[in-house]
Amino acid sequence: MTILESLLVGESALDNAPQAKLDDGRLCIPQHYLTFNHTLQSVEALVLDIEYNERYPVFVSKEKEGNGEAGLYIQVGICCVDNYRNASNNRESESETKIVYGRKWRVELQLPSSEIIQTVFLALKKAREHEVRELLHLQNNDKITTPFNSHHDLPLLTLSEQRLQDKAGFGFNNNQISEFNYQLDQVLNRLDYDGRQFELMSFMQGPSGQYLVELILTPHPNTHKLNDKNQEFINFFMTELSINQFLHQLMQQLIHLSDRHVDEHFRYRGFHRFSWNNNVEAIAEISAEVRQLHKDESLEQFQQHWQQNNYETDRSRIPNPAPGELWNKIHQQLKQFSPQEHTLPING
Repeated sequence: MTILESLLVGESALDNAPQAKLDDGRLCIPQHYLTFNHTLQSVEALVLDIEYNERYPVFVSKEKEGNGEAGLYIQVGICCVDNYRNASNNRESESETKIVYGRKWRVELQLPSSEIIQTVFLALKKAREHEVRELLHLQNNDKITTPFNSHHDLPLLTLSEQRLQDKAGFGFNNNQISEFNYQLDQVLNRLDYDGRQFELMSFMQGPSGQYLVELILTPHPNTHKLNDKNQEFINFFMTELSINQFLHQLMQQLIHLSDRHVDEHFRYRGFHRFSWNNNVEAIAEISAEVRQLHKDESLEQFQQHWQQNNYETDRSRIPNPAPGELWNKIHQQLKQFSPQEHTLPING
């Protein structure tokens, strides 16, 4: 007897939807042949099957919107000590850990279950990135600063644009590698990442003309433990001898390390979906198999129903901008592309 896998709460299959046969003989209906009507309970059920790290609880909540309807959202909590107290070397004990909250990620009721799971995945990455940006400390004029944090006053920074550009433009030429090495040592002495120091292992120019930087991030007993490893090797290329570019590249690598941690440890029903250990060719093969099921000649009527459902779903996502300067700007912007009429925003 062939078993048809049950749909998740909040999912419904289109009439006469085609079925895919799994490797073990079970049958299932792929998500692109489903409709979705999620609720607080169905989204909670999805999140219950997600595992990552106990320091990052994932909340599902709803709030009343202006029209009285309940809007669902996902929000990541972060159990941590105060980043800025850490920056002044006044570390709190684990008993003084607090919880801070990331941004709210809206969940549309008709969003496919897989996309809700991926929303949690992205929310975790961005919550961690927020922390990473605050944990890189640069000593400036005897003060501890976090130049990459997400809380800078952007309108204020635009008033200092010339000053920022002047600082960023300072660099060295190829004849000044020894001088750049000296400056690099100086800036490394003023940097720490969650109490950990960077040590320069090597710095060299490659055949392409780019410069390879290799660093080691030393262990520290009181880190936030953003990663399982307590020692990391970091390497990246620079296109020019610039301390400013070095700092930007360093931050990108720290974010990359954090993202890779989520890739390898995020699980849905025990499956590490985003792990780099998954065979890409196998994913492509499975995708090709299930995306073509509706093209069977016997499913011509289903195809029409399916395409109409996709059209209605796409229409439900079209924004309804209010008249004003922003809409006028977007309207002029869209004119140059001449998009199809039925895909245009609904203005009114």
